[in-house]
Formats: sequence, structure tokens, C-alpha cells
Amino acid sequence: VKAMWAEIGVDAELRNASASVFFGGDPASPDTFQKFYADVEMYTNNFDGTDPEKYLAEWLCDKIPGPANGWQGQNIPRYCNPDYDKLVGELSRTADLDKRAALAKQLNDMLTEEGAHITLVHRGDQSSFAATLEGIKMNSWDSQVWNIADWSRKK
Repeated sequence: VKAMWAEIGVDAELRNASASVFFGGDPASPDTFQKFYADVEMYTNNFDGTDPEKYLAEWLCDKIPGPANGWQGQNIPRYCNPDYDKLVGELSRTADLDKRAALAKQLNDMLTEEGAHITLVHRGDQSSFAATLEGIKMNSWDSQVWNIADWSRKK
């Protein structure tokens, strides 16, 4: 990234903090990712499972880390949009799967279009399984056995 930025005239100073410090959450440390004392931070940020509601709720205005909440909260870029917060509230009250999917896409688009997060890479998954199994569906957001109840042996 530093070399690519240099090609377009952006000078970057790289700092590498150990993961135990960076993700440690110590409110006294200046090097935790919650402090975000840099112009840019790069790390993997995703959600587990197949429902993105919990992840999308981490971008609420009241999830911004700061001195008042002991630097706790996952809204590291300090994104705050009352319209986004309202849609997350709607998502939490919606059980219809099609409506939830549409809301999740809308919320993701807001985060992307408003620069709250910039996706740099998609990590593909690899998995091996017996040719006699069917019903296996890969899911980048959960374990390989997330839908094991749907597996069966081919006859």
C-alpha cells in the first residue's frame, strides 16, 4: 500500500503495533485501534455468522469510542449518520428475511458510499469434502459446518 500511495504522491509512515496491544482495548494505551490516532488504519473487520445485524449495529453513532465511554466501541472511523441509525433500528425490528436482506444491503451501501469503510480485499475460502456429500454451501462468514443440518450422503 505504501508503494502504491508513493506512486500518486502520498507519503506514508508505517507503524506496526503488536496485535495484543492494537486489539487489547487498554484505555490508557495510545496504540489501540479504538484511539485511531492515524490518518489510516488497516486490519480485518468482518462479522461472524450469517446475519449481519450485530456487525451493522457497530456503526451506530453511540458506538464511537471516546473518553466518555472508556474508549470502548467498534465504530472506529467515528462514522455518524442518524439516518443509518434509524435503519439499523428498523433492521432490529424486522423478522421478514427478504426485508432484512434489503435493509442490510442498504446499510452496507451507506457505509461504503459515505467512506466509513473501504473494502480492499476479499479473502476466498477453500474447503475439501467427500464427493459423496451433498448440501454443502461455503460461507465466508461462518465455519465450514454452519449448515451441517442440510448435509446428506448421495445415493
